[in-house]
Amino acid sequence: MSLYSVFKNIAFKFDPEKIHDLTISSAHIAPKFADLFTRIKSDDRFALDSPCMQWKFPVGVAAGFDKNAKAISFFEKLGFGALEVGTITKQPQIGNPKPRVFRHAKINSLQNGMGFPNAGSDEILKNIKQSEHSHLILGSNIGKNKNTTEANTPEEYAYLYKMFAPVSNYIVVNISSPNTPGLRSFQKKEMLAPILQAINEEKKLIHRPIFIKIAPDLSEDEVVMLCELSKEYEFNGIIATNTTIQHEFGAGGLSGDFIKPYSQKVRSLVCQNLKEDSSQVIIGVGGISTYDEVKEFWKQGGHFVQVYTSFIYHGPQLLADIKNGIRSDLIKYGFKNLNEFHQNIHQI
Repeated sequence: MSLYSVFKNIAFKFDPEKIHDLTISSAHIAPKFADLFTRIKSDDRFALDSPCMQWKFPVGVAAGFDKNAKAISFFEKLGFGALEVGTITKQPQIGNPKPRVFRHAKINSLQNGMGFPNAGSDEILKNIKQSEHSHLILGSNIGKNKNTTEANTPEEYAYLYKMFAPVSNYIVVNISSPNTPGLRSFQKKEMLAPILQAINEEKKLIHRPIFIKIAPDLSEDEVVMLCELSKEYEFNGIIATNTTIQHEFGAGGLSGDFIKPYSQKVRSLVCQNLKEDSSQVIIGVGGISTYDEVKEFWKQGGHFVQVYTSFIYHGPQLLADIKNGIRSDLIKYGFKNLNEFHQNIHQI
């Protein structure tokens, strides 16, 4: 039994949010804690390029895991290629009433109704500036405070972009969490366009790759519209997807194995609609837990992937399994590195 299995067996006996917070605090205090678990070493063969950035390893940590940017060094030591911190709001926010996180272990899934609890933009910016990391790509996921009016929302996103672009490798506009009342309504064109325009005004002064994170519960027409907005406003692509509300477990979004068919459907639609524009980058998240799923996403035209719930259930071995899968395919098909494999994956 691996050390992570021992940790998981103990951790799953306690409240999931308390265990999560304790883990992040421990990782913050002692990032070398990562040395106790399965780690993957940096190797240029496993780096993946895109039109706007390179990750040293094609798997990153999804937003919500390290909300306050406290464990950046820890995740780099584990071997992740990227970490997306947040969701960050302008003002500190306590989120929704507890309990608000529930495990569904029989289906390797997690129910999350948190509502963007975070320390606020000032504190998170300070944490990022004080962090130590060398090659880890850092993304900042930004959202609106619960009580921000519709009229003030574009200004708030622009404020956060201006604040975090200088310290981030990319920025994510989160308008797809189901846990902030009214947030998903900003996935409508007439409501999202003012946000994108406000951000673009700030982007003239400092440019960073920027993505729109979308829900898995959208219609095909809605997915097409969001892809078109990404191109129209010269954003860098789409992150698909957030958690789903298509479940019967109560309030909050569901992630993990349960979400696979919903996320895969939306990711496939995004890939279809962006495949003709080589400047657009697609980051896949939601129910990804095996190398075969990563490879299928690449065949569709996707780029990087992110994990959250699958990392909780499978631990750092998940990264090792994906790396071993890539290594096997490089040997099998005779490619020197992941970039060559990714570029030619449609031929195999």
